[in-house]
Amino acid sequence: MFRLKSLRQKLIASFLLLTLLPITATSLYGLFFTRAALSDQALERSTYQVDLQVESIAGALRQVQNDVEVIHALRSLNMLRQQTTAQGVELWEREVAGDLLVLASVRPMYHAVRLFDDEGAEIAGVEADEDTIDIVSGSVSQPDDSYIHETLRLNDGEVYLSPFHHSPESDAPYIHYAARLPDGVLVLDLHAGWLLRALPQRPGADTWALIDQDGRFWVYPEGFDPQSIAEDVPHLLTGAAGRYETTSSVYVFDVIHSSNEALSPAAAVEAGAPERYWVIFRLTPTAVLYADLHNFYRLALIFVVGSALVAVWLAVGTGQWLVAPVRRLQTMAIQYGRSGALMSPPPHLPDDEIGALTRTFVDLTHELENKRRREHRLLENLINAQEEERKLLAYDLHDGLIQQMVGARFYLTNCRDVCPIPETPVRGSIQRGCDALTQAIVEGRRIIEGLRPAVLDDLGLRSAIEETAQKAAAAAGWELTLDLQKLPTEPDKTIAVTLFRIAQEALNNVRKHAHAGQVRVSLHNGEGIFLSISDDGIGFDPDSISREGRGVGITAMQERASLIQGGCRIRSARGSGTTIEVHIPQKAVESLGAAMAEAAEVKGSAKHG
Repeated sequence: MFRLKSLRQKLIASFLLLTLLPITATSLYGLFFTRAALSDQALERSTYQVDLQVESIAGALRQVQNDVEVIHALRSLNMLRQQTTAQGVELWEREVAGDLLVLASVRPMYHAVRLFDDEGAEIAGVEADEDTIDIVSGSVSQPDDSYIHETLRLNDGEVYLSPFHHSPESDAPYIHYAARLPDGVLVLDLHAGWLLRALPQRPGADTWALIDQDGRFWVYPEGFDPQSIAEDVPHLLTGAAGRYETTSSVYVFDVIHSSNEALSPAAAVEAGAPERYWVIFRLTPTAVLYADLHNFYRLALIFVVGSALVAVWLAVGTGQWLVAPVRRLQTMAIQYGRSGALMSPPPHLPDDEIGALTRTFVDLTHELENKRRREHRLLENLINAQEEERKLLAYDLHDGLIQQMVGARFYLTNCRDVCPIPETPVRGSIQRGCDALTQAIVEGRRIIEGLRPAVLDDLGLRSAIEETAQKAAAAAGWELTLDLQKLPTEPDKTIAVTLFRIAQEALNNVRKHAHAGQVRVSLHNGEGIFLSISDDGIGFDPDSISREGRGVGITAMQERASLIQGGCRIRSARGSGTTIEVHIPQKAVESLGAAMAEAAEVKGSAKHG
C-alpha cells in the first residue's frame, strides 16, 4: 500500500481529495441528468421535425378536401344534377368542365381533376401538364380504375387515397385523391412533389422516407436501398407514432391516415382504426442525432481533465506554499546541527503556527548556545582547576617527597661509605635501598613532569605528544613509529590539554599492561583532529573490562573526549593488540575556540573594568 511520507504529499493528497471529490460527484451527477436531457432533447427535435412533415402533408390533404367541398358546392354541378334532358346535361357538363378548368389553373398541384357518376363513368374532367391544361371528354367509362370502384363503396363524404402513381408523360409521381359524393366520385390527381414539398431538400446525414401500411416504399432519396433496412420496417408499422433505435441509427416515425376523412392521427383514432395509412420516418445515424451529447461528453471530459489539472496545480502550489516554511525550518535545523551557528528569524515570517514554531526554534538555538557557552566556561574552569591541582601536586612532590627521598638516599650513601661495614648482607641491603631510592626519585620526577607538561605550553600539542611518546618508548624499550602531522593552527588550550592527557594515559596503559614491542602514534588534521595510538601487545576484551568495573583509565579517556564534543573508540582483542582512536570534529574545534576566545574577552574586559 502506498504510504504518504512527507507533509507535502499529505497536503497535496488532502487538497486533491477535497477538490476532486466534489468535481467528480458534480460531473457524474451532471453526466447522468444532462445525458438524459440531451438525449430527450435530440429525440424531441427529431420528433418535432417529423411532426412538421406530418402536419404539412395533413395540411395539404385538408386543402384538397376544401377544394372537394368547393367543387361539390359549384352552381354548375348543382344545375347538372337538376337536368333531365340530354341537351341540358351536355350544356352543364361543359359548364362543370369549365369550372374545373378554372380550379386547375389556380391549383398547379393537381395533375388532373375528374368527376364520375355512380356508374364510374366520367362526367367531366381536366388534365394538366407543365405547360397546358386541357378539358377531357366526358361520358367515358373507366372500368380499369379500381380506386374509383373502391371509392364508390364508401359512404358519402369519405375519402380514398391511392398509392403513388407515375404519369406516363412526365414520370412524375402523383396520388389519386377520390372523394365520395352523393351522386358520384370526385378525383383529384395530386402531385407528390407538392404533397411532400416540406421534406428537406438537403437532409444531410438524415434519410426521409414514406412507406404504406404494407411496408412498400413510396418515397425515398436517390441512392438509398430500401432492402438495407428491411429488417427494421416491421418495427415502424405500429399504426402510431414512435421511435425505434438500432445499434447505429435511430428511427423517428409518425402515421398519416389516408381515409375516413381522418387527416391526423388523433382524428383517425376517434374514427375507429382507419383501413389505410402511410408512415413517414426519419432515419438518423446515432452519432449525428446525439452529436450534442457527444459534444457534451467531450466538453465534460475537457472540463474534468482541466479541473483535475488545475486542482493538481493548486494542490502542488498550495502544498509548496504551506510546506515552504516547514522546509525552511528544517534547513535551519540541519544547518544548526552541522555548524552550530546562531540562527536568526527569516524575513517575512508568518504569524501562524509554523511561524511561532520557527521563532521558538530560533529562541532554542540561542538558549542552547548560551548553555553551551556556560558549559564551555565550566569545562575550561574544570580543566584549569585540574591543571592547577596537578601543578600543586607536582610542587608538593618535588619540594616534599622527592626531597625527602633524596635526603634518605644521601644518608644511606653516607652510611655505606663512612661506616666500616664489610661485604656482608647488610652492606648489600644498604646498596639495594640506595638503588631503590634512586629509581623512586627518577619515577617521581617522571610523574612530576607528567603533571606539569611544560613542553605543551612552550612547543604545542604535536611536540608535547612527540616528547611524551619518545620518553615512554625509551623507558619501556618500544620500537616507536610517529606519524604526527603539523596542525595548521594550534587548537584551543582545552582541546590540547585533553588530547595530551588522553595520549599520556594511553601510553601509560601500554607501558603498564600491553607488553608491546611496537607502538605507533598518529596525529592528523582533516575534518577535525584525529589521534591514534596502537600497539602490538597482548590486547584485552573491552566488554569484559566494562562489565567487571575495571578500566578506570579507559573510562577517563572516553569521558575526556566527550567533554570536548569528541569521541574515543577503543578496538582490542586478546592477542591482537590495541588501537585507541580519538576524533574531535571540526565543529567542536571551532565552537570551543570561539567560546574560549569569548571567555577570554570577558575576563579581559572584567580586569580593565
